[in-house]
Amino acid sequence: MPKLIDHDERKRLLAEATWRVIVRDGVAAASVRTVAAETRLSTGSLRHLFGSHADLLVFALQLVIDRAVARVASLPPQPNAEQEVEAVAAELLPLDRERRAEMEVYLALFTAANTTVDLRETRDVAHQRVQDACRWMIGRLAEGAALDAGADRELEALRLHALLDGLAAHLIYDVAGADPDWARRVLRRHIRSLTTSGS
Repeated sequence: MPKLIDHDERKRLLAEATWRVIVRDGVAAASVRTVAAETRLSTGSLRHLFGSHADLLVFALQLVIDRAVARVASLPPQPNAEQEVEAVAAELLPLDRERRAEMEVYLALFTAANTTVDLRETRDVAHQRVQDACRWMIGRLAEGAALDAGADRELEALRLHALLDGLAAHLIYDVAGADPDWARRVLRRHIRSLTTSGS
């Protein structure tokens, strides 16, 4: 009896191989041929799962997003709104080796979307999801009676989004293996500055 192929698993492995090529050699090098070579599969096998090179890149970006969402969903309960928001925000930062690789791919594909039309919808959805997450975090602080009563919630959501994007970029610019604790401290200080306890 022929061995059944788990197409979802194979797609995931191909997306991870695409990440490795992007991190090592850049988006331009992540062709169907190089990704197939990275996984030791034929280009025909890859094309059977992804109709085009753009489809492969879109899936690779979507996998980054899906993993971040899964990590946030699996976070344990926190004792208060401030710590809950900090935990969620920290999951959106490249604070360990795995998340650093994901963020490198995320930033590279966000930039590639400027010239690769097929990536733009996924990029725009990802951007909106982070912005919505920031709105949720600010709302959570308000619900938990931690947010300063005079705060402009929409402005603070945009400010938090900008802070997370900036921290992510700076962490990627840091030497690999550098201690990312400074970013945690910046994030913690920012969240505290929004609250009645920090004002």
